[in-house]
Amino acid sequence: MRAKTIPKEKQYQLVLECRQSGLSDYSWCLEYDIKLGTFYNWVKCLR
Repeated sequence: MRAKTIPKEKQYQLVLECRQSGLSDYSWCLEYDIKLGTFYNWVKCLR
């Protein structure tokens, strides 16, 4: 089963939240149940 798509605006908000949290990307993704690869794909696409 495929996960639902998150809109680009929400992805941008989540990336900003992660970067401002002071946590490592890995720790933040664990806390929010987001796969690390998915998070880095968002970062790559938003550049």
